[in-house]
Amino acid sequence: MRRWWVRAALLLAVTAIAAACGPRRVATPAPPRDLVVLAPHPEDGPLGSASVESAGASATLSEQPGASVTVTAGQPPPAPTVLPPAEIARIFGDVLAIIPPPARRFVLYFELGGDTLTAESRAQVPEILTLVRERGRPDVSVVGHTDTTGAADTNVALGLRRATTVRDLLTGAGLEASLVEIASHGETNPIERTPDNTGNARNRRVEVTVR
Repeated sequence: MRRWWVRAALLLAVTAIAAACGPRRVATPAPPRDLVVLAPHPEDGPLGSASVESAGASATLSEQPGASVTVTAGQPPPAPTVLPPAEIARIFGDVLAIIPPPARRFVLYFELGGDTLTAESRAQVPEILTLVRERGRPDVSVVGHTDTTGAADTNVALGLRRATTVRDLLTGAGLEASLVEIASHGETNPIERTPDNTGNARNRRVEVTVR
């Protein structure tokens, strides 16, 4: 569960007022106020909650996109309200624009004993390429895995060959090689636990993460 919220300090203006007659009077500065907003989840996932405390009291923003509270220093927080999306964009648009998009993860599967992608997984490659082009200069992690068939050191090498196969597909389509990091976990990080020397289609995979 990922929690997303944005905080901005809103300082009220301090003004000096001179009366038409009589001594000059200076307005007392208003206490600072903080606006706390539970921003919408970038992938429409669950929001979680945020607790806002002031003057020994608290208000909880929970599970509602745009749930917000404005807290005045030294005073208990009022009941939360909901800011509409347009208002969130008006106030926090510049901040939200610089938040990097969430990472995307793809799992590609391989035929038994080699570095050949299954037909279904090869069909996913264009989607990965589209995403990396949209990201401009993404960080791409490619990690190879195997099942427990064969020796452990052999499987480390096989996992690396699988990661290299996927990297070459990406760089061959135009992705800069310096943006792709490859590694192998061999048989040490399976999706499904199995006895030694057991073939498993879900464990013969490469995990691609695009950030």
